[in-house]
Amino acid sequence: MPTQPLPDVLTTREAAARLGLSVTSVQKMVESGALQAWVTPGGHRRISAAAVEQLRKTREQFGEVAHRPPTQRLRVLLAEDDEIQVSYFRALIDRCDYPVDLTVASDASVALIQLERQRPDLIVTDLLMQPFDGFHLIKMLEQDPAYYPIDLIVLSAMDRVEAQKLGKLPDWVTFYQKPVSPERLIGYLDSMRTRVAKAHLAANKVR
Repeated sequence: MPTQPLPDVLTTREAAARLGLSVTSVQKMVESGALQAWVTPGGHRRISAAAVEQLRKTREQFGEVAHRPPTQRLRVLLAEDDEIQVSYFRALIDRCDYPVDLTVASDASVALIQLERQRPDLIVTDLLMQPFDGFHLIKMLEQDPAYYPIDLIVLSAMDRVEAQKLGKLPDWVTFYQKPVSPERLIGYLDSMRTRVAKAHLAANKVR
Protein backbone atom coordinates (compact mmCIF):
# COMPACT_ATOMS: atom_id res chain seq x y z
CA MET A 1 0.00 0.00 0.00
CA PRO A 2 1.59 3.34 -1.04
CA THR A 3 2.41 5.86 1.69
CA GLN A 4 0.15 8.89 1.74
CA PRO A 5 2.10 12.11 1.11
CA LEU A 6 2.43 14.52 4.03
CA PRO A 7 0.47 17.78 3.77
CA ASP A 8 2.56 20.93 4.00
CA VAL A 9 1.08 21.81 7.39
CA LEU A 10 -0.44 19.87 10.27
CA THR A 11 -2.74 20.66 13.15
CA THR A 12 -1.38 20.19 16.66
CA ARG A 13 -3.35 16.96 17.02
CA GLU A 14 -2.09 15.60 13.67
CA ALA A 15 1.49 16.43 14.63
CA ALA A 16 1.05 14.68 17.98
CA ALA A 17 -0.26 11.54 16.23
CA ARG A 18 2.72 11.41 13.85
CA LEU A 19 5.21 11.85 16.69
CA GLY A 20 3.51 9.44 19.08
CA LEU A 21 3.25 12.20 21.70
CA SER A 22 0.41 13.91 23.52
CA VAL A 23 -1.04 17.19 22.23
CA THR A 24 0.33 18.82 25.39
CA SER A 25 3.88 17.72 24.52
CA VAL A 26 3.60 19.16 21.01
CA GLN A 27 2.26 22.44 22.40
CA LYS A 28 5.33 22.67 24.65
CA MET A 29 7.62 22.07 21.68
CA VAL A 30 5.89 24.80 19.67
CA GLU A 31 6.08 27.31 22.53
CA SER A 32 9.79 26.58 23.04
CA GLY A 33 10.56 26.89 19.31
CA ALA A 34 11.50 23.20 18.93
CA LEU A 35 8.81 22.89 16.24
CA GLN A 36 8.17 25.49 13.56
CA ALA A 37 4.59 26.74 13.76
CA TRP A 38 2.42 29.76 13.10
CA VAL A 39 -1.12 30.98 13.77
CA THR A 40 -3.63 31.39 10.95
CA PRO A 41 -5.77 34.54 10.62
CA GLY A 42 -8.57 32.48 12.15
CA GLY A 43 -6.49 31.84 15.27
CA HIS A 44 -5.65 28.18 14.53
CA ARG A 45 -2.14 26.87 15.15
CA ARG A 46 -0.45 25.14 12.22
CA ILE A 47 2.84 23.20 12.31
CA SER A 48 5.33 22.52 9.54
CA ALA A 49 4.94 18.93 8.35
CA ALA A 50 8.59 18.87 7.28
CA ALA A 51 9.69 19.87 10.80
CA VAL A 52 7.50 17.15 12.30
CA GLU A 53 8.94 14.53 9.97
CA GLN A 54 12.52 15.59 10.75
CA LEU A 55 11.83 15.43 14.49
CA ARG A 56 10.23 12.00 14.10
CA LYS A 57 13.30 10.65 12.28
CA THR A 58 15.61 12.15 14.92
CA ARG A 59 13.62 10.54 17.73
CA GLU A 60 13.79 7.17 15.99
CA GLN A 61 17.49 7.54 15.28
CA PHE A 62 18.37 8.22 18.89
CA GLY A 63 15.77 5.91 20.37
CA GLU A 64 13.82 8.70 22.06
CA VAL A 65 10.69 6.59 22.41
CA ALA A 66 9.62 5.49 25.85
CA HIS A 67 10.75 1.95 26.72
CA ARG A 68 8.08 0.23 28.80
CA PRO A 69 8.02 -3.08 30.63
CA PRO A 70 5.54 -5.70 29.35
CA THR A 71 3.00 -4.79 32.05
CA GLN A 72 2.67 -1.27 30.62
CA ARG A 73 2.69 0.35 34.03
CA LEU A 74 1.55 3.96 34.12
CA ARG A 75 3.96 6.16 36.10
CA VAL A 76 2.51 9.13 38.00
CA LEU A 77 4.35 11.72 40.10
CA LEU A 78 2.18 13.61 42.61
CA ALA A 79 3.52 16.89 44.05
CA GLU A 80 1.31 17.56 47.07
CA ASP A 81 1.99 18.54 50.70
CA ASP A 82 -1.51 17.84 52.05
CA GLU A 83 -1.75 14.30 53.44
CA ILE A 84 -5.54 14.25 52.95
CA GLN A 85 -5.12 15.01 49.25
CA VAL A 86 -2.38 12.39 48.97
CA SER A 87 -4.67 9.79 50.56
CA TYR A 88 -7.47 10.79 48.20
CA PHE A 89 -5.22 10.32 45.18
CA ARG A 90 -3.97 6.95 46.43
CA ALA A 91 -7.58 5.79 46.78
CA LEU A 92 -8.26 7.04 43.27
CA ILE A 93 -5.31 5.07 41.89
CA ASP A 94 -6.61 1.94 43.61
CA ARG A 95 -9.75 2.17 41.49
CA CYS A 96 -7.77 1.80 38.24
CA ASP A 97 -7.93 -1.67 36.68
CA TYR A 98 -4.32 -1.45 35.41
CA PRO A 99 -1.00 -1.05 37.25
CA VAL A 100 -0.05 2.49 38.28
CA ASP A 101 3.24 3.41 39.98
CA LEU A 102 2.59 6.46 42.17
CA THR A 103 5.47 8.56 43.57
CA VAL A 104 4.67 11.36 46.03
CA ALA A 105 6.75 14.54 46.46
CA SER A 106 6.06 17.05 49.23
CA ASP A 107 7.02 20.10 47.12
CA ALA A 108 8.45 21.13 43.75
CA SER A 109 12.09 20.65 44.75
CA VAL A 110 11.45 17.03 45.79
CA ALA A 111 9.46 16.50 42.59
CA LEU A 112 12.41 17.68 40.49
CA ILE A 113 14.70 15.24 42.28
CA GLN A 114 12.25 12.43 41.52
CA LEU A 115 12.18 13.53 37.86
CA GLU A 116 15.91 12.89 37.63
CA ARG A 117 15.42 9.39 39.03
CA GLN A 118 12.57 8.49 36.71
CA ARG A 119 10.53 9.84 33.84
CA PRO A 120 6.85 9.70 34.81
CA ASP A 121 4.12 9.74 32.20
CA LEU A 122 2.13 12.25 34.21
CA ILE A 123 2.78 14.85 36.90
CA VAL A 124 -0.07 16.02 39.12
CA THR A 125 0.73 19.08 41.22
CA ASP A 126 -0.80 21.48 43.69
CA LEU A 127 0.21 25.14 43.36
CA LEU A 128 0.59 26.38 46.94
CA MET A 129 3.39 24.39 48.56
CA GLN A 130 6.39 25.30 50.72
CA PRO A 131 9.22 25.98 50.21
CA PHE A 132 8.94 25.49 46.42
CA ASP A 133 5.49 25.78 44.89
CA GLY A 134 3.84 24.39 41.77
CA PHE A 135 4.68 27.48 39.71
CA HIS A 136 8.37 26.71 40.27
CA LEU A 137 7.81 23.16 39.02
CA ILE A 138 5.96 24.36 35.92
CA LYS A 139 8.81 26.78 35.12
CA MET A 140 11.41 24.02 35.36
CA LEU A 141 9.37 21.69 33.15
CA GLU A 142 8.96 24.41 30.54
CA GLN A 143 12.69 25.15 30.38
CA ASP A 144 13.95 21.60 29.77
CA PRO A 145 12.98 19.84 26.49
CA ALA A 146 13.69 16.48 28.17
CA TYR A 147 10.48 16.97 30.14
CA TYR A 148 8.25 17.93 27.21
CA PRO A 149 6.71 14.44 26.72
CA ILE A 150 5.41 14.49 30.32
CA ASP A 151 1.78 15.52 30.83
CA LEU A 152 0.98 17.90 33.68
CA ILE A 153 -2.24 18.37 35.65
CA VAL A 154 -2.63 21.22 38.15
CA LEU A 155 -5.13 20.64 40.96
CA SER A 156 -5.92 23.80 42.91
CA ALA A 157 -8.58 25.18 45.24
CA MET A 158 -8.31 28.40 43.21
CA ASP A 159 -9.87 28.85 39.80
CA ARG A 160 -7.55 29.46 36.84
CA VAL A 161 -8.04 33.24 36.86
CA GLU A 162 -7.10 33.46 40.54
CA ALA A 163 -4.11 31.17 40.03
CA GLN A 164 -2.79 33.24 37.10
CA LYS A 165 -2.60 36.28 39.37
CA LEU A 166 0.05 34.43 41.38
CA GLY A 167 2.14 32.93 38.58
CA LYS A 168 2.34 31.74 34.99
CA LEU A 169 0.07 28.93 33.81
CA PRO A 170 0.96 28.08 30.17
CA ASP A 171 -1.75 26.91 27.79
CA TRP A 172 -0.37 23.34 27.76
CA VAL A 173 -1.12 22.91 31.48
CA THR A 174 -4.31 20.97 32.23
CA PHE A 175 -6.03 22.81 35.09
CA TYR A 176 -8.70 21.35 37.39
CA GLN A 177 -10.24 23.25 40.29
CA LYS A 178 -10.77 21.23 43.46
CA PRO A 179 -12.85 19.34 44.24
CA VAL A 180 -12.47 17.25 41.10
CA SER A 181 -14.72 14.26 40.54
CA PRO A 182 -12.90 10.90 40.69
CA GLU A 183 -14.46 9.95 37.35
CA ARG A 184 -12.84 12.92 35.62
CA LEU A 185 -9.37 12.09 36.91
CA ILE A 186 -9.74 8.37 36.24
CA GLY A 187 -10.90 9.20 32.71
CA TYR A 188 -7.71 11.21 32.18
CA LEU A 189 -5.59 8.32 33.48
CA ASP A 190 -7.43 5.87 31.23
CA SER A 191 -6.74 8.04 28.19
CA MET A 192 -3.11 8.44 29.19
CA ARG A 193 -2.63 4.73 29.67
CA THR A 194 -3.97 4.11 26.14
CA ARG A 195 -1.47 6.63 24.72
CA VAL A 196 1.41 5.00 26.59
CA ALA A 197 0.43 1.57 25.28
CA LYS A 198 0.21 2.86 21.69
CA ALA A 199 3.63 4.54 21.98
CA HIS A 200 5.13 1.29 23.26
CA LEU A 201 3.58 -0.64 20.36
CA ALA A 202 4.89 1.90 17.83
CA ALA A 203 8.36 1.71 19.37
CA ASN A 204 8.41 -2.06 19.02
CA LYS A 205 7.38 -1.79 15.35
CA VAL A 206 10.22 0.66 14.69
CA ARG A 207 12.74 -1.78 16.15
